[in-house]
Amino acid sequence: MTTADVNRTPTPEVSLGDLLAVPALSGARLVGEPDERRAIAALAVADDDAPAEADSLLLSPAAPEAPLPDGCVAVVCREAPREPLGVPVVVLPPGAPWGPVVAELAQRFASGPTREPAREARRAFRESLLADGGYAGLADVAARVMGAPVAILDEYLDVLAASELDERAQARLDEAVTRARGHGPASIIGPFLEQELSDLIRVPVARGGRPDGLLVVFSTAPPSLAQRGLIGELVEAVLLEQARQRVRTETESQMRGDLLEELSAGEAVGRESVVRRARHLGADLAPGGVALFGMLFDPHDEGRVITDERLVRRFLRQARGAIELHWPSALIDWWQDGLAAVLSPVAPGPLEGDEDGVADQAVTLGQRLLAATRETVPGTALTIGISRYTREPERLGVALEEARLALSIGARLGRVGELITFEETGTYKLLFRLYADRPQELQEFYASTLAPLVEYDTASQTELVRTLSTYLANDGSLAETASDLYTHRHTVRYRLDRISELVGLDVGRTDDREKLTLGLKSMRLMGIRPPSVVPPGGAKADKAPQAGRTSKP
Repeated sequence: MTTADVNRTPTPEVSLGDLLAVPALSGARLVGEPDERRAIAALAVADDDAPAEADSLLLSPAAPEAPLPDGCVAVVCREAPREPLGVPVVVLPPGAPWGPVVAELAQRFASGPTREPAREARRAFRESLLADGGYAGLADVAARVMGAPVAILDEYLDVLAASELDERAQARLDEAVTRARGHGPASIIGPFLEQELSDLIRVPVARGGRPDGLLVVFSTAPPSLAQRGLIGELVEAVLLEQARQRVRTETESQMRGDLLEELSAGEAVGRESVVRRARHLGADLAPGGVALFGMLFDPHDEGRVITDERLVRRFLRQARGAIELHWPSALIDWWQDGLAAVLSPVAPGPLEGDEDGVADQAVTLGQRLLAATRETVPGTALTIGISRYTREPERLGVALEEARLALSIGARLGRVGELITFEETGTYKLLFRLYADRPQELQEFYASTLAPLVEYDTASQTELVRTLSTYLANDGSLAETASDLYTHRHTVRYRLDRISELVGLDVGRTDDREKLTLGLKSMRLMGIRPPSVVPPGGAKADKAPQAGRTSKP
């Protein structure tokens, strides 16, 4: 290993003691016995192909190994060496950022125009932060001081802000991000960094542990030491902005969560209190509203809820963006492992007091969220339950419960990735509550109605359950049932007679037909799936009523 000379104007008066006083090295530990009067003439970074430099301080991100480059008199590194090196070694404390170390040491050796850029960049970044410029302000400053396009990305490689990107640069970045995402949601930054991209300087944003984001500078040349210092300052500024936004988000989320919790728990919350607190959070619940509750599921693993923090954050950001665009007066939060939102009428006017209009608009928004999730959070399936419109703000806890109930029923019926309204659940909601409170009673009812048919279908590879479900869904029409099953009406009639023999209930009688309908719903709620035998030609699948405002009982 040799060194790359990063300073052509050596400064012999700089001693090791001077460097140990650099603020960025505060908290570092020393390995070896340093001679603090030892002069350092140059700063170098670990590089196998560069020439050696006399009296140099070696910067080594990894643990340095013997033999050291010729002329190296001290080392600054992130990991302690595995064996003695014969020179003093300064080991940074765990989690210490590398950027400020490079920048401050570079200032000790730089002269003329290379001394001030990092200091000026730090001041400009701080001014942007104080002015609440956000990521966009930091990107603008970075592009200006580095003279190159800059992009700030989050942990899922979504662009938080960019500056000076032209169409070609944007296309280049999009292409690299798409390739990285092809590796799956669990490992995105890693594949992005591993790509051969000679025109992109990529720097993870992390303060110890897993990276929380990424900086991209568009440049065909490797970064100079001065540029490394500028990038280090940008990393620190982005970390500060991340921390500020995290505190702001957590504070607002706590306030939203407290209000939703009180409403859902049925606590005595007055109308004025609900309206005042919601307005403080940017939501107007004075006209009442409709509740929406959604959860992310793994479509390939039945019943498994997505809990990966990165995917949840990405989904929530997308959902908030869609809701703020189409329903700006909403109260929204990720609450108790799911997306909870209370949506009030958009504004006083035509929709105010129009229950059907508000509910229709909520369904439209839910469908947009489903579509957006499939595009932006691949590998997940969003399922949404929507309540009825509730006029009284203090009773919005009831709406939240209706939305959760609709979601739970939809998940039990296998409707993952769909939208379910409370109205369309019909008698399912009554059976669901019975199953939650007294499961034995529902199991006994199922045993007396559908269980014999399921057992017969399993043993004989028949489709009595499917025939019964199709017949009841078609309001007892033999012709429609035969058409849906691609069979003859006489076959349908024979199967119905066999059903009556097995369960002792006549599908031609109203009371018995109602019992069989409830038996089918009980079977679905308990997650029982009868065997499916698809005849040649392909019959339509038996499934629960699909999303809509109304459905057949």
